[in-house]
Amino acid sequence: MQLGHCRFNIDKGELINQETGVVWHLPRAELHVLTLLVEYQGKVVAKPLLESGHEDDSHLSSASVARAIFTLRSFLGPQYETLIETVKGQGYLLRHHRARKETDNKLGRVFIRPLQALLVAIALISVSLVSLWWFNQVGHAVSPTMPLSIETATLDSGQQVDVILYSPSNTNNELLIDQGQQLTQSLLDCTETVWNRAFLSLSHDKQVLNITLRGDYFGQSIIRNLKISDLRQPKRFINPEWLEQVNICDSLPVRLASSHRTQGR
Repeated sequence: MQLGHCRFNIDKGELINQETGVVWHLPRAELHVLTLLVEYQGKVVAKPLLESGHEDDSHLSSASVARAIFTLRSFLGPQYETLIETVKGQGYLLRHHRARKETDNKLGRVFIRPLQALLVAIALISVSLVSLWWFNQVGHAVSPTMPLSIETATLDSGQQVDVILYSPSNTNNELLIDQGQQLTQSLLDCTETVWNRAFLSLSHDKQVLNITLRGDYFGQSIIRNLKISDLRQPKRFINPEWLEQVNICDSLPVRLASSHRTQGR
């Protein structure tokens, strides 16, 4: 299954960037979500279905689904992240995608007679008018997920790292904002790092902080997914012990989509 410049191998559970050669062995949530989107391509997949989990009856939280959508879009890259649409109040939709070269070749092989050309022109005008009406009526319901905030940490070397917070609501985000500031301050202590963007979000029950780090190592994109659990009050997801163990200043490459979990006590 082709998705932009990436190919989805559903049997192996891999998403392959055919431009860079990077292979992402999809985690459980991302594999489940992408499989359903591909199965119902061109149709809206409702959130309850995406949260239904796998055949072992495991259940995904709404935050896990949102995080999976976010990381999938990130791997597809800015040019193709819009292939996965957010349909407000309903779910998500995977657009149909065809390579432009393939489409051009097909059009070049089509011989259209004058009468056929006139009919095609009329049909195209009709489709355009219907599309314009649809956009004015319901097109506003489809909107991309917007970040809660973006803060840039400038290291002593001049390198800049964007810390981006995502939340389903614009209220009651004090804990998320505080953790974003903690990570930003920790990045400022680095001389340099392979990461150039950090994405943070909290689970619905605010027991788990999800962090996705994206960077570049010798021209290849790298991703690291981190989960921190903390059942204490007040919560201290990001603390010196965790930072020492994770080592976000590490200038060496990490295995794609590796994860780390810290259980609070």
